[in-house]
Amino acid sequence: MRLLTKGLLIVAIPSLFEVLLLGALFKSQADAEDAERWAAHSAQVVNQAAEVRQPMLLESARIRNAILLDQSEPISRPELWADLEVKAGELARLVSDNPQQSAAARGLHNTIARYRQWADSARARMQNGQRDALIRELRDEEGPHRLSDFLNRLDGFVEQERRLGQQRTAQLQAARQSQTWLLIAAVLGSIVTAGLASLAFTRNIGNRIAVLIANAQRLADGQPLAARVGGDDEICQLDDALHRSSERLNEASRQAEGYRAEVEQRARELADVNADLRQQTQDNEMFIYSVSHDLRSPLVNLQGFSKEITHATRDLLDAVEQLALPEQDKMRLRTLVEEDIHTSLRFIQNAVTRSAGIIDAMLRLSRAGRVEYQPVMLDMHAIVQRIVAAMSSTIRAKGALVDIAADLPPAFGDPTSVEQVLGNLVGNAVNYLDPARPGHITVGHVRQADNIATAPSLVTYFVRDNGLGIAPAYLDKMFIAFQRLHGNAAPGEGIGLALVKRVVERHGGRIWVESLEGQGSCFFVALPARPPVAP
Repeated sequence: MRLLTKGLLIVAIPSLFEVLLLGALFKSQADAEDAERWAAHSAQVVNQAAEVRQPMLLESARIRNAILLDQSEPISRPELWADLEVKAGELARLVSDNPQQSAAARGLHNTIARYRQWADSARARMQNGQRDALIRELRDEEGPHRLSDFLNRLDGFVEQERRLGQQRTAQLQAARQSQTWLLIAAVLGSIVTAGLASLAFTRNIGNRIAVLIANAQRLADGQPLAARVGGDDEICQLDDALHRSSERLNEASRQAEGYRAEVEQRARELADVNADLRQQTQDNEMFIYSVSHDLRSPLVNLQGFSKEITHATRDLLDAVEQLALPEQDKMRLRTLVEEDIHTSLRFIQNAVTRSAGIIDAMLRLSRAGRVEYQPVMLDMHAIVQRIVAAMSSTIRAKGALVDIAADLPPAFGDPTSVEQVLGNLVGNAVNYLDPARPGHITVGHVRQADNIATAPSLVTYFVRDNGLGIAPAYLDKMFIAFQRLHGNAAPGEGIGLALVKRVVERHGGRIWVESLEGQGSCFFVALPARPPVAP
């Protein structure tokens, strides 16, 4: 049974008892009202009887005086008898529900009618000169002129009605007393019934809620829960939810232990990998340094000996000129030295220079990860202006135009490294312009509303040119070391963009390129817009 149903029962049981008591109370109230109405009715009947008595007494006295004074006009007035007829009829109507009183009322009506007949006859006899006979009749104690019959009947009628009134008043008092006791019983019964129902309900619910609270506390403390509470109401559902939560928490705890052990194992493995990686990085740096150092000596020797061979061939040519040989042989020797030997030596010297450049590039690339950055908020507009000013002679030689956006937002980074990044990108844009058309380079930034490629914590700059462009097949290779697309357009070893990518990623940013071959390229650089928030 649900708690709502139980609560409704708590309300319904006392309410049912109250309804029964109220029904009895309403019946008692109706009885009291009925008794009160009948008591008032009895009083009204008595008053109406008095309304009939008074005119009859006054009329009897008036008739006697008229006879004594020998005046026939006041005797048997029609308007008086009409009024008495109405009052007697009203009295009969009031007691029509009581057969005994109704019969008495009819008797009164007949008595009044007989008295009226006598009064009418007295008026006629007065007019006929029979006054003395009327006086003797009045002196007689018997006869229709006497009011005793009327008064006796009226007194009996009133006495009977007063007894009825007393009975009805007693009934009214008994009904009111019964109403009072029923009201007291209704209040006390409602309180007792509600108390008993609430006690029964709260003992059952209170014990189960105590178990529920204890289970909730145990769940909060991570302890095993007590046995499930019985029933099918909301408390049972809550307790079932607590038990299921406890089971899931235990399962989650077991899984967490497994995950924790796995994470610790992975952390140990990662620490080992990081240690191996650091060792490999150190070994690679040592290897690169050793290789570069070891390779420089033979390269220097090759460079020196090639120069020595060049000087020796010049001496050899001078010696050939002094020999007594045919001119044809001298020409053949000069051609052999100048075209074959000198050309081979130039190839050797170029290869040595190229190898030396590659070795220097490898050293710069290996040192890029060891530079300690000093990041600050940067004025990017000032940095780009310095880069363009430093390249002004090359830009003029190329006949190019460089536009710098006036509203470049600031970025957070190392000043020297960021200037190297933008300098490399602007330099590449100048070096790889298309000679067939005027060069145009734009340095700007992507507004935040349009910047869907990066996170809101980054600000994105771009360097756009209308140069040679990049073929789609080479876009994925642009940031790999020693990869060059237009090798003859500008000197270099092909590590500039690789260094740029490494610097940008160390700043927590990213770099990418969009290009169309023959139309130009656009390099995007996303750098932190503000210092990182301290944890």
